[in-house]
Amino acid sequence: MKKVLFALLLVASAFVFFGMQASAAGTGNLVVHFQAWDEADYDNLGSHAWGSTATGRLASGTDDFGVYFEFNDLDIDTEIGFIAVTWIGTDGPDWNKKLTGDVMIAADVVQEDKTTHVFVFQGAEGAQYLVADPDNHSVIVLYYDSAGAYEENLGIHHWGWTAAGPEWASPAQVFNTVGKSPSDTEIMGFALASEDITGAGFLIYAGSDGTKKTGDIKNETGFFQTHTDGTYDILYVVNAGDGFTSNENVYTDPQLFADDAFSFNLMPFNNEDKSGTFAVDPTTIFVKTSSPVASPYPLAVDKDAARAEIENWFTVREITGEDTYGDPLAIERVDFATTNTTLNQFVIILENAMDNTKEYEIFFDLNYPEEALDVAKEVTVTLNVTVPANTPYGAEISVAGSLQSPDQWTPGVAAYTATQVDDTLVYTLTFTVDVIEAYTTFEYKWTRGSWPTEEFIASNRPLVIPNNVDTIEFNDVVEAWADIDAPAEKYAAPERTAMVNSKASLVLDLDTEAPVITFISPTGIVGKVPAERIIEVTWGQPFNQLLFPRYRADDDRDGDLTPFVFVPKGQSSVLDTRTEGDYTIMLRVVDKWGNVTEETFIFRVVKSN
Repeated sequence: MKKVLFALLLVASAFVFFGMQASAAGTGNLVVHFQAWDEADYDNLGSHAWGSTATGRLASGTDDFGVYFEFNDLDIDTEIGFIAVTWIGTDGPDWNKKLTGDVMIAADVVQEDKTTHVFVFQGAEGAQYLVADPDNHSVIVLYYDSAGAYEENLGIHHWGWTAAGPEWASPAQVFNTVGKSPSDTEIMGFALASEDITGAGFLIYAGSDGTKKTGDIKNETGFFQTHTDGTYDILYVVNAGDGFTSNENVYTDPQLFADDAFSFNLMPFNNEDKSGTFAVDPTTIFVKTSSPVASPYPLAVDKDAARAEIENWFTVREITGEDTYGDPLAIERVDFATTNTTLNQFVIILENAMDNTKEYEIFFDLNYPEEALDVAKEVTVTLNVTVPANTPYGAEISVAGSLQSPDQWTPGVAAYTATQVDDTLVYTLTFTVDVIEAYTTFEYKWTRGSWPTEEFIASNRPLVIPNNVDTIEFNDVVEAWADIDAPAEKYAAPERTAMVNSKASLVLDLDTEAPVITFISPTGIVGKVPAERIIEVTWGQPFNQLLFPRYRADDDRDGDLTPFVFVPKGQSSVLDTRTEGDYTIMLRVVDKWGNVTEETFIFRVVKSN
């Protein structure tokens, strides 16, 4: 009997097991599209992937969106993991060059016998991706606010989609974080699908006409022109401010979007997390740039000169009219992270206070040249070179190159022969060149006076001279000579390129709002106008401190200012319990900008019954 029962149990278990297999036997295909904000990041781009048959691979191909990865015959109801990462040849991922975190594509995305398109953006992680409907035409939408100041009520008004649209003034909360910008600011996005795209449309807003971020985005306004089931459009929107309805901020080209959204600028103020570029107080300005710039400070020999160079990046002026400004405000100093090789945050300390009844604009300019001169100018160039220890004593160290005048590429010319610094391995050479372009590039090599004794270098050294300097200095190192113990391979020449200027300006966000004092107790004065805030005090008795009302003071910039509330000296600070009558008491609080709030209440001295 036991054997029969055991056999029946085995049969039952087999039915359960095979039944489970049958329900999950279907497969589907997944195409993961990935977009980086710099197209150069697509070089050798691959993926790490897991779940069902998904494995890491180099990109399957490129399209207008970016690159894509095809994962076929995936089991349905299976979560798929994906990471965009640069590969080392075909060997596999270089984990120092990840462009996303772990992106976890939900189990219900892969559909049986269908190909589903998923869109992943640089900086994504977790559930940050968008999915196109395989049965309808889809619209994938990205929305970017460079300040990261996405309103709590931000959403869309939409019509004609498979999901019903809400009433006007009730934005559909469709936005989710889908990635991050190069400055680490969140990028939002959503997806919509429609059976008939010609009758569908949407706009982005926060609940009113005044908060519209776009106009109507629909077929009649130039969007969704071609469509079939299973296809998709991709739109990119940059926040251009409230009430902006021209759709000039809506892009279909990802590169145009990136150029607009991620071009160098000063990050606007975000009051929610107190970030961006803004005046903290009348003499202190916080500055945040959208992307980092190289710092001259860490490697500078003359630290004071490097600090002065950074300070010269900034100018603050009062706005006196349309495109007119006052003289630059004197800057006492600029603080920054002195050990960082790149910078994107600064603190400017002014010598004199700004006035928050006026407007000011801050300008940032690396001061790299951008245009050619009308007339050529002469620049004095100094080259310092350290030679190898096996250099013969008393050797003639000279350059040969296009920088020479008139005898180009001639070793041993006296005017281009360096002088030894004391009795060291360091030599120095000073000469002049004429420049007219924003940057002029010359080429040269170091020699010991002849070509057989040239440095053992793989290519010519570049010498890049900007036209906005009078003098410039470079430091070189000769690692080996071609005729003395030369290594197996030539060493690489240093990289020197023309610098791309970064400049931007922003009207400073000053604090013009005063703090708010709110009474908490006693209940008889809460929510009342000053004349009705009356607290009775017994005549002829010492004042009971517990009768003093409770309150709080809040400021939109400075936060809780309750500890800084005080009763100013004067008539509104007097209470005499020996004399019946009303005594008006004033509370005062001042924020960092000098915005003042005053609230009063009344102590009424009365005789007890």
